[in-house]
Amino acid sequence: MAYYNSNAARAYDMQDEAYEPYGAYAPAAPREEARPRLDVLTGAGREANQGVSPLFTTVAKVAVAMVLVLFAVGAVRVALGSMTTVALNANAEMTTAISEAHQEASDLEVKRSVYGSRARIRDLAADTLGMVEAEGGVTLDLS
Repeated sequence: MAYYNSNAARAYDMQDEAYEPYGAYAPAAPREEARPRLDVLTGAGREANQGVSPLFTTVAKVAVAMVLVLFAVGAVRVALGSMTTVALNANAEMTTAISEAHQEASDLEVKRSVYGSRARIRDLAADTLGMVEAEGGVTLDLS
């Protein structure tokens, strides 16, 4: 609580002249005060909406921009690394599939040559099925 129209500090000092009845005595001669006067000055004080210096604003903006650039560079590095890993895994899977296909093709060629040989077919027909080769042949002329 502030008193703007009076010297409240002197009233709270409990000086005897504050309690003198008016008109009973002649006004006292001004005395020299032992301590300096305390005057209340009105003012705005510190306000929450004081302006910020343009230099501070510029430095803050540059700092935020640098953080965003570093974040973007990091995100790009992570994205490139993950894409590289995915591509390498796909290449490894493709290489494995190709080598398996070559091996299977080689196995199928061997099986085809074994199963398709005339000697094996002839032996299988003679032994298992009891077939014999024809000794003579018949020729028909349909002209």
